[in-house]
Amino acid sequence: MQAGLQWLSMIMFTLVSVFLVLFGLLYANVPDMLFFHAQAVPEVHREAVKPLYFALMKLVGGASIGLGILGGFAVWGPMRAGVPNCGFVVSVAYIIAFAVAGFTAIRLNELTGADVAWYNMAILSAMTLIGFLAHAAAPRERHAALA
Repeated sequence: MQAGLQWLSMIMFTLVSVFLVLFGLLYANVPDMLFFHAQAVPEVHREAVKPLYFALMKLVGGASIGLGILGGFAVWGPMRAGVPNCGFVVSVAYIIAFAVAGFTAIRLNELTGADVAWYNMAILSAMTLIGFLAHAAAPRERHAALA
């Protein structure tokens, strides 16, 4: 049972990490405004906001890639080796990012009526929570090399 929970936590955190990297690659390399973002900007202003839009997309994309890589490293390195609180710290970092993104999506919808998907952040938060709970229920013994 403990080994199964440990693998469940590794898998859930890894899936979230991979999503963050793929999401970041998409955002950092968009060729045009994504349809749900374009909905938030009146058509007459779209060309004027594109330089700022692409700069922010690269910023968000790069941050997402970095968070995904760092989280994946922490999960497959220190957390797997039994470093205390590593799963908690990864969870907090992910939940902060998802909460801010979810709030931003909801606020964008309220202000502009844009069709944004806040529920994706809820799904990722749930996956992170499952990973953390599985990790907390079945902690690993600390690796001797780290003692």
